[in-house]
Amino acid sequence: MIKLIYIIFINLILMQTPAQNQNKDFFSYEGGWPINKNKELIINSSNTNKLTCPNGLGCECKDNNDCINSSCIQHNLRKDYFCNLNVGDTFPHFVAIDQFGEKVDIYDFANDENKYIIIEMGTAWCSPCHMLSSWLSWDEDEIKKTPIWRNEYDFIYDLIKNDEIYFITILYEDEFRDTATYDTAYEWYNTYPDEKIPILIDENKLLHSIIRPTGIPAVSIISPNMKVEILETRGLNTAFDYLVEKFRDKSNNQGN
Repeated sequence: MIKLIYIIFINLILMQTPAQNQNKDFFSYEGGWPINKNKELIINSSNTNKLTCPNGLGCECKDNNDCINSSCIQHNLRKDYFCNLNVGDTFPHFVAIDQFGEKVDIYDFANDENKYIIIEMGTAWCSPCHMLSSWLSWDEDEIKKTPIWRNEYDFIYDLIKNDEIYFITILYEDEFRDTATYDTAYEWYNTYPDEKIPILIDENKLLHSIIRPTGIPAVSIISPNMKVEILETRGLNTAFDYLVEKFRDKSNNQGN
């Protein structure tokens, strides 16, 4: 009788184990990305929590009343108007597949450690994007020979490697200019393996329709509480200059 009770007890424990493993408190990303258990607070307080049309970010509009964040802006010479993401807005709640095939919630990178989140919009066919990733992954200096580079940017490499900021690469097209897929992220990671950098795919060009990059890499900066600090549609200089100012002491020490 005692043996029977013992067997039943063990079976009950084994039956409960899978459910426990699925509990969000036990969840972790294969890439080791952070987990933010309070991201619902960001979602509930966001002024950009609608990404579908009408009224959502990136949607066509006629005036500010058509947009969830009251910002209808002309984006091109054809006088097309779209609901526009602005500095100070909450960054969109973007969930995407990473290089390990997992869905990653960008709000998991929100933090109370004063870590900025650097967002790079790019493609697999973009030569400067390759140069930037080559520098970040292999410390190669090809990008330093281009007109866009300043010596003060060198210390940003250490900020990323020392976990003082987050850097996220988001690819929206593959090498054939087709919409990016998981394979795009996987191949990028194989070429530029970096355990510090998530590579996400903008599979439906959701972020592309919101940020509307005109020159890539287009690098923006998000605050630790997911507010847009720098929104850039072209290049990396505005964002990198901002980091130089924010971390001026480290930048000066790097130059000495």
